[in-house]
Amino acid sequence: MPATTTPGDDRTTTRRASRAENSSAGHRGRATSTAFTEALSDTLSSVPKPARDSFLRSVTGDDQLDSSLWGRGPSATQRKQAALENLRRQFAARSAVLEYSLTRAEAADLLEVSEQAVLDRIKSGDLLGLKKGREWRLPLWQFNAGCAHGFVPGLARLRNSFPGGVVSLTEWAATPNVDLDGATPTQALAANRIDDVIAVAATSTSAAW
Repeated sequence: MPATTTPGDDRTTTRRASRAENSSAGHRGRATSTAFTEALSDTLSSVPKPARDSFLRSVTGDDQLDSSLWGRGPSATQRKQAALENLRRQFAARSAVLEYSLTRAEAADLLEVSEQAVLDRIKSGDLLGLKKGREWRLPLWQFNAGCAHGFVPGLARLRNSFPGGVVSLTEWAATPNVDLDGATPTQALAANRIDDVIAVAATSTSAAW
């Protein structure tokens, strides 16, 4: 005898299918959210505290500006969109730096030293590294075959003077600078003009980020 169904059976089946679909979508949503959170944390950890604070203020709208003087500011949605767009540009810049970076093993092979020696150089600041997950990446611009140790001198001092992180420092170091007679900071460092580069870096502002 063929099975029969009632309208109630159809509704029950539909509700079960809907719950299963919603559960699957929820799992996908949580996975995407977790991946974004990890990427966001990784990026923000590579920039100075003032940059992180600025990003958080732009999202929350806590800019403490007097509306009677400056007029009505952007809405919370507009602030969030602007902040996320800026963050997307930072992610793109970070990806570009990582693409043109060496692994610790590649840097060790290039410099003919051990991987531990490379790690020690990163910790001391003599070499600049950027984390990709748990692994270090070393931007290519700092390596120079004409320098005594195979990389430009003065990086530890430069890192302490520059107002941004490794990503923005990489962009700045590769850009010709009028205060360095048109040379890039990398070229000036390779020519042992460390004090000149430090002086220029010290006058840079957060706009360099």
